[in-house]
Amino acid sequence: MAGCGGEETVTPTPDTVVGSVAQPTVPEGDAAAGKAVFTSSGCGSCHTLAAAGTSGQVGPNLDEVLKGKDEQFIYDSIVNPDAEIAKGFQPGIMPKTYGEQLDDKQLGDLVAFLKQQS
Repeated sequence: MAGCGGEETVTPTPDTVVGSVAQPTVPEGDAAAGKAVFTSSGCGSCHTLAAAGTSGQVGPNLDEVLKGKDEQFIYDSIVNPDAEIAKGFQPGIMPKTYGEQLDDKQLGDLVAFLKQQS
């Protein structure tokens, strides 16, 4: 679509629209690389996840709370952790900075790894 009277054609960025809010599309990822992201980012210090050999108790047990969840839910839970709080936990516990600290590839890899476990 042409914008601001210019001749250039612009392609919209790939977003998913949920209600009236556009959400970033989950980047494609590699589950094997995602395990390394999980480990190097310290996720296991707060979360239990059998596939990573972790037993953190500060955050929800990912072996339980990820069952049946899709990639978008997992992605949103990483980049906006207070959007939906797991039963028995309080908002504000998980840092809200992972969406900025991790690049798209790392986020995609992490989501792929966690999805594989669900």
